[in-house]
Amino acid sequence: MLIHIDTLDLLPKPAQKYIPSLITGASQQSLSWIAEHGDGWITYPGATTSKMHVKPLGDKIKAWRELIPHQTFKPHMTNEWIDLAEDPNFPRTPLRGGFVLKTGRRGLLDLLYEWQEVGVNHAALGIHFSSRPIADVINELGEEILPYFPSLGEIKR
Repeated sequence: MLIHIDTLDLLPKPAQKYIPSLITGASQQSLSWIAEHGDGWITYPGATTSKMHVKPLGDKIKAWRELIPHQTFKPHMTNEWIDLAEDPNFPRTPLRGGFVLKTGRRGLLDLLYEWQEVGVNHAALGIHFSSRPIADVINELGEEILPYFPSLGEIKR
């Protein structure tokens, strides 16, 4: 267990005794501290409009993984706010100063594969900036994106 808190009472009670601690960003800590003390790392992806823009995220993940004691597996997570265009070929286009990515499903698939290649294990997609009905976006993600990224199943500790 990496973190121990005696006075914390959680409701509802967790199903397991161990609750993983995921470090968000740098949390004012060094990369070596994050690698040693976190069970995983959540970072902002930076620019996502091209494969070239994804490379710095991969460099960051690689540097972190090299510092993990005993090279134990720890997941990396990132996120992107998306406006999933109805046109599946709509190019990856930054909106709102680069904080939202408008793209078609092919561009989103490319991004997710690029993230996978550089070491991202989990991706959160925010859809509340969508210009389309949310139900349509969720349906498209479920039918056209998720089948390409099956779950790995349970990881044994």
